[in-house]
This record gives sequence, structure tokens and C-alpha cells, in this order.
Amino acid sequence: MKKPEDIEALNKKIGAFKKKEAAKRKEAVDDARSENALTGFQLSIELVAGVFIGAAMGYFLDLMFGTRPILLCVLTVLGGAAGVLNIYRSTKEEFKE
Repeated sequence: MKKPEDIEALNKKIGAFKKKEAAKRKEAVDDARSENALTGFQLSIELVAGVFIGAAMGYFLDLMFGTRPILLCVLTVLGGAAGVLNIYRSTKEEFKE
């Protein structure tokens, strides 16, 4: 028959191990959340950058050629399409792994 001190020591070791494993799991979840947040931020920046660059190019080309809102509208839409294409390519690579 085991002594009560041995059982208490074993319970303490088990408790310490459970705390250590819970901390590892929490850290892994936090790392995954951070990675997902960074990926979402990157994808949103790619979309916004595409639209912004298209709009800026359209605005300046409209100023150069005197075709006021035509090139701005066309290049803004094309910039948005380029941003969506970049997002598609990035997510395609993510899911390939």
C-alpha cells in the first residue's frame, strides 16, 4: 500500500504537468490567431492597395489627357480586379500547403 505522502507528491506532479500542457496549448492557439490576423491584414492591404493605385493612376492620367472621370473609373475598377486577383493567388498558395 502506498503512503499518503507518495500520493500527494504524485498529485502535485500531475497538477504541474497539466498546467504546463495547458500553457503550451494556449500559446499554440495564440500563435495561430496571430498568424490568421496577419494573413487577413495582408489580404486587406493588397485589395486596398490595388484600388488606390488604380484610382491614383486614373486620376493623374485624366489630368494629363483631360478625360475627367473616365480613366479614374476604369482604372479604379481594374485596380480592384488586380487586388482581388492578388488575394486569390495568395489564398491559393496558402491552401496548397
